[in-house]
Amino acid sequence: MSSPLSHQTATSVVDPLLHQTHDEAEATMQAQDTSIGGAGNRECCLVQIYPADVVDGMMLLSDHTLVMGRDGRCELILPDHSVSRKHAELIRGEDGYMIRDLASTNGTFVNGQAIDQHLLASGDTIRLGSFLFKYLSAGSVESQYHETVYTALTRDALTGTMNKRYLLESLQRGIASSSRQKTVLSVLMLDIDHFKSVNDTYGHLVGDEVLREFGSRINGVCREDDLLARYGGEEFCMMLSATGRSEAIEMAERCRSAVASEPFQTAVGPLEITASFGIACSDPEVPTSPKELIDAADQKLYEAKRGGRNRVCG
Repeated sequence: MSSPLSHQTATSVVDPLLHQTHDEAEATMQAQDTSIGGAGNRECCLVQIYPADVVDGMMLLSDHTLVMGRDGRCELILPDHSVSRKHAELIRGEDGYMIRDLASTNGTFVNGQAIDQHLLASGDTIRLGSFLFKYLSAGSVESQYHETVYTALTRDALTGTMNKRYLLESLQRGIASSSRQKTVLSVLMLDIDHFKSVNDTYGHLVGDEVLREFGSRINGVCREDDLLARYGGEEFCMMLSATGRSEAIEMAERCRSAVASEPFQTAVGPLEITASFGIACSDPEVPTSPKELIDAADQKLYEAKRGGRNRVCG
């Protein structure tokens, strides 16, 4: 699917910068400021941060109004059924941009709160259906640009956890470090039980609520040097440095309890949610790879599933 930010009203400036050094990127931004009439200093913009696989660039806002929705006649087309045909509009005023919901089916959210209309501040997160955007105001585009793009490249925007790419890179370094220091590194694979039935019964927006709350609860259990990442769909992975099997099992049990201890509050009411956990540990004397370690933890996860779910296998 092509990015909605490739529409003719958008000026894409992200892609060329992703392969440059910081100094080169700054120089490019300054050159683009001149080429589009100083837009980097005067204009506001939207940066699409989810879905991450269709990030195409930064959309500079210059029109007085901008209608966003699924309809092909909208200025910003968001081709997904979670978005209404005409979902919301941006209206430019003296103080910046106001966003107004256009009686959409699933609502318009700013920083997680449903709104009818809202004056945007720099750094606000806008949610339209399954799409997430970051709004950057005039005067702050250059200063916040690199942070926003780095976050989009390393974090899962829906859950706030790290993404698979960041996990694999960190796991590669972690394995090398544990081998040098002769310590054990543990990997936990976490999977939400019966998640497909949540989506099928209540819809993907409620499923997204469950995923966000799941990430929040697990993050609340993590120690400072633990790494939690969304591996894909409803599956997450946790890297525990300098952690042996018995300690990893204790951590997994704390996570399991944090998920199952009380219902998840959603738009359709409280839902009972549980998760299954699989554990694998590295041997500092035996070379291994991130894939091998994750596959081993995945096998234990499937044992937990076959054993009845809502349990830890390690």
